[in-house]
Amino acid sequence: MQQSSSQSATRPRLNVERLELPNGLVVLLSENHATPSVAFKAVVAAGSRYETDDQAGLASLVGEMIDEGTTARSAQQIAETIEAVGGKLGTYGDYQESGVVAMFLSQDLALGLEMAADLLMNANFPEDKVRQQVARRLAQLKSRLDVPRTQASDLFNDIVFRGTPQHRPAVGYDATIKNLTRDDMAAFYRRFYAPNNTLLSIVGDIDKAAVRAQVEAAFGAWPKASELIIPDVPKPLRQREAIEQVVTAPKEQINIFIGHVGIERRNPDYYRLLVLDTILGSSPGFTSRIPRILRDEMGLAYTTYSNITSSAGIDPGRFVAYIGTSPDNLTLALAGLRGEIARIVKEPVASAEVEMARDYLTGSFVFHFQKNLQIADFLADAETYGLGFDYLERYPELIRTVTVEEVSRVARTYLDPEHLTTVIVGPLAERD
Repeated sequence: MQQSSSQSATRPRLNVERLELPNGLVVLLSENHATPSVAFKAVVAAGSRYETDDQAGLASLVGEMIDEGTTARSAQQIAETIEAVGGKLGTYGDYQESGVVAMFLSQDLALGLEMAADLLMNANFPEDKVRQQVARRLAQLKSRLDVPRTQASDLFNDIVFRGTPQHRPAVGYDATIKNLTRDDMAAFYRRFYAPNNTLLSIVGDIDKAAVRAQVEAAFGAWPKASELIIPDVPKPLRQREAIEQVVTAPKEQINIFIGHVGIERRNPDYYRLLVLDTILGSSPGFTSRIPRILRDEMGLAYTTYSNITSSAGIDPGRFVAYIGTSPDNLTLALAGLRGEIARIVKEPVASAEVEMARDYLTGSFVFHFQKNLQIADFLADAETYGLGFDYLERYPELIRTVTVEEVSRVARTYLDPEHLTTVIVGPLAERD
């Protein structure tokens, strides 16, 4: 049945092909001929969640260093080869994953895939580049200490996720980064960078049959890891007490984080919680209570928000409410955040709020899928979380069917206003 133009504008449709190479590499292909360009993302299922505390920051360093030289190319040769065709390629390592993100003209896709395969298969972590990267990371960590909002967020995570890898920042600590060696990086790389631990999503102006051959040529010789052992990762538990911690910092603004452990992305109430987020504090304008009341009506802050869904991943993320305000407004800001969290738990939301939230979510959804790289990101998520490649078509209905009663139920189930962690960082004396 043919869709109307209004439907297709809000319900993007993807034709996705999934294949798996003999070595275990999962490949996702989707054609988009709007421009003569291609984006791809290679995702290795390894990040700081697989580190130990004494090697904090290792995964992110490995991810950032795989383009610093391979057995066949120097870092300069890698950069010059990509720049010569006007391509863009970046590498990364974060909490849940690591990998390569790239954009090339369609005619240069084979070259882009060859370069990405070289980085994922043959990175050699030159000693001089390791020293440079460690020095840069130490400078980055020092600068983080001068950002109270980051400091507050890190402290909040350390409390809420204590006992799990999420308690530490993916970039690590000064003491751990100083002790990391080239051998540490190479060992992590050899252990987790394997085709049977990687997926590759390719989106753009492609012919699927031709690209299949290019992928096989670039990645087919990557040997499968015969003994890929994935560490067990402990899950955080929601706290059973109220916790408050204050850190003084000589800045003009105070930064407040309030919340507790959140949800996994696969949680069956995820879409109901998206609507809850939009009502409570995660959308711009007058759709959300916390920004509307604390920022626009009370004038307490330039920035304030709350959400529980945005950090949901393989592991539970965090429910967090944030406000940056002046020290004079501390009492009002705390009361405002806590009051709105308690109110949405104790009092039913209005049907008009639910309708407005649903309209916002369905209306803004299409803008997340306008670029090839955004779609490549989505395909990786769809594979990771089992969303289904028809998710873009199903999403509006998933949101439209959320009811007032369901929003109130998930508020009572997933938010706990009596047992919140509160972190305050700014120009304040310790509170009693």
